[in-house]
Amino acid sequence: MPALQLRGVTAGYGRITGIEKVDLTVAEGETVALLGANGAGKSTFLRAVSGMIRPWSGRVVLYGEDVTGQRSDRLVRAGMAHVPEGRRILATLTVEENLRLGAFTRRRAGTVDEDLESVLTRFERLRDRRAQKAGTLSGGEQQMLAIGRALMSRPRILLLDEPSLGLSPLLIGEVFDLIKSLAAEGLTILLVEQNARQALGVADRGYLLTTGSVTLSGAAADLLADPGIIESYLGGRGARS
Repeated sequence: MPALQLRGVTAGYGRITGIEKVDLTVAEGETVALLGANGAGKSTFLRAVSGMIRPWSGRVVLYGEDVTGQRSDRLVRAGMAHVPEGRRILATLTVEENLRLGAFTRRRAGTVDEDLESVLTRFERLRDRRAQKAGTLSGGEQQMLAIGRALMSRPRILLLDEPSLGLSPLLIGEVFDLIKSLAAEGLTILLVEQNARQALGVADRGYLLTTGSVTLSGAAADLLADPGIIESYLGGRGARS
């Protein structure tokens, strides 16, 4: 049974269509990259999946259950965590308070402290800053905090929206090393990313979104070798990340 399936999903804002008739499948334990330029509809896609907006048509199926249009908090309880573009941390709260908020849907409060310790072990820089206001962290630290907060919900599938946005090359490398580590631990990941080379480097499969519609899909290695993908999204045949 796939972790996530979209069948003919159309969504948008007002009268503006953001995505149209999108089909996509993510298998259990798989990392899937959704690629596309700015304005292609990638964030709209994730918002429709995670309950932030209601699809106009089509179906979203999570672990065999039709969850189309369900509220975000219910999807978190069902095992989905969404790290939005721009991190959306709560700047006036401390690092630890932000992390604990990630566990707000958890029914067994007794295990939250254990998971907090696990997240702080994974992100040692956050441990050093656990009492610090989140708004004073660097961009890379805020991204780690946003991912750590999502992990506090004990997700079965993690949705990441442009995790490399605004980061230095060094920090981008750290973020994608983290994604590879989470995937190696068996976490299912749906990665929306404009940095195609980095995304396909950690993904099993990829989809290309163009003006709201999926125009290409396949194994990540095949997409990475496709001249059209390289020309459009990797900066030319001779480009290197």
